[in-house]
Amino acid sequence: MITAIRDVFAGSARYAWACPLLFAVPLVAEFAQHVAEVHIGLYDSAARAQAMENHPLRMGLGYLKILSLFLTTYWAVRFWGMDNSAREARRLDPVALRLFVWVVAWGVLWVVINMVPGWLALDRPMLISLTVGLLLVSITLEICLSAWKGAAALGNPRIGFMRSFTLIRGSFWWAVGLFLLTVLPLMFAHYVAFGLALGAGDARLWALMVLDSVLTAYLGVVIAANVYVVGRRISERHGETLRPG
Repeated sequence: MITAIRDVFAGSARYAWACPLLFAVPLVAEFAQHVAEVHIGLYDSAARAQAMENHPLRMGLGYLKILSLFLTTYWAVRFWGMDNSAREARRLDPVALRLFVWVVAWGVLWVVINMVPGWLALDRPMLISLTVGLLLVSITLEICLSAWKGAAALGNPRIGFMRSFTLIRGSFWWAVGLFLLTVLPLMFAHYVAFGLALGAGDARLWALMVLDSVLTAYLGVVIAANVYVVGRRISERHGETLRPG
């Protein structure tokens, strides 16, 4: 586990250093959303934040940010899987793109599913329970599909959607532990930054907006690193590789 944690964080740092423009894509998307949030007064107070959480401008930029995080998985997995090559990270491999478009489609499906609770006329406790339940299911599925997503980004059609569920057997709880130790702390820091921004003065508010934008971009890379590290481990345990050939 210690080696895997080191691989996640060291690999994320290598990607950010070697591919600064790619790393900046989700950073810019997150900062644009923060600019919109400040513009609509979302950080004025907790009550204002609740009232503005579904503002069209904020939601539209949020979808753009989600797309940038999908792309981060493609770029970063290719970087690590192709021997830390920045050129391969940004290369539009035709086979990989045909495979990865289904990964993006799967992600979009879950974005839509997670929007469903907001469409239902539920009281707040029920809404929170349903949202948390969907989040847990989503995380579980994403862990189980690590090999599929990693192989798709590298252009390997041999590890498909269903095969990924087979490969995760015997490693699921290890992968959950890796997620909890690497992703959860950064997610917590992201929400802490949001809380600290509520009612903050201009100087502190904008400092938090910049810090959180960097944090979100790094979080996206760490999530991608989980995909790669888990996918590599479980495929190799079954005599397979994420890379084609």
